[in-house]
Amino acid sequence: MQTLLHSQGGDLRSLPAGLYLDLGTCVNRYGPPPSVETALRGIDPKQILAHPYGSEEAFIEAYADFMGADPHNLIPGRGITEFIRVLGQLLPTDQVAVITPDYTDTIRWFPTHLDPPPGTTETVHTRLERVALALRTHPYVFLSNPNNPLGLYLHRDDLIALARDNPQSVLIVDEAYIEFVPEHRELSMVRSGLPNVVVLRSPNKLFGIAGTRTGALWTLNEDIARRVTERKLNWTLSHIDSVLATAALADTTWVEHTREALLRDSAELEKILTERFDGVVSGVPIHYRFVATDDALEAQRYFLDHGVVVRAFDGTQPGRVSGLRITTPTSIELAELRSSLPVL
Repeated sequence: MQTLLHSQGGDLRSLPAGLYLDLGTCVNRYGPPPSVETALRGIDPKQILAHPYGSEEAFIEAYADFMGADPHNLIPGRGITEFIRVLGQLLPTDQVAVITPDYTDTIRWFPTHLDPPPGTTETVHTRLERVALALRTHPYVFLSNPNNPLGLYLHRDDLIALARDNPQSVLIVDEAYIEFVPEHRELSMVRSGLPNVVVLRSPNKLFGIAGTRTGALWTLNEDIARRVTERKLNWTLSHIDSVLATAALADTTWVEHTREALLRDSAELEKILTERFDGVVSGVPIHYRFVATDDALEAQRYFLDHGVVVRAFDGTQPGRVSGLRITTPTSIELAELRSSLPVL
């Protein structure tokens, strides 16, 4: 159990294979779309004989079109994690404030954490207050939005106003989950138009293709763009990564249908959880729910005893808040989940 508590979401190697419903990873369980399987079957082995010329460009063009961005402002990378690590090497880490709780690699690479006030319930308002404070006091501010693991979303207009009021600081926004929101084009900070904003994006979570490593960094900040580009590998994306991600991004019908299903299923998951736990963060616009609890290990054991894996966070660790993050299952899995979990 202790190994599972501190493992990444989706890493079930410490458990018997095939016996658990995995709601510990934050990837869309409806994915990948059929277009990805078709693309995978259509790859000619001879296409991977040579280096992946044009693969990055093909992916960036498709992703820019999907998010409504200028491809010239996007830098390709191997998921968001690569950019977090590159920025961790380029930026003076003592000058970077992270609005916590946040993603594993962010809190690992940037040790200055602005935690919620002790004894308070985290809300959109409390997070906005800390972003405003951080931008006034630190040259760089890191924020996941929607937040991992709570799911809270700070509106783009509020963040733009704060970034505009603090031009001396750079706001770095991890938008790994913005694409689960139907209005992601309009609500992304890619639309900020500000040179002191950096946005990290990846299609891996929405499309259920985390096994590929694709992502992009958007910025109008010429200095940061230049320094990140200088650190980029010669062949950032493989041919296979690019082909599969590009096929997924083109499947707009699947995306819209899946978003509708996820919104419906997430509301049902929230209802199931609130019948069994206090501390459920409700009304968030994404595909997982967070359950705040002082004993995350005991709560995780409750799910494991009933064949379900959820992601547990230990509040004693830096940048963490104690609780569970539970990914929305498919509609079929959801019915099974309700029947398998007794009311506490």
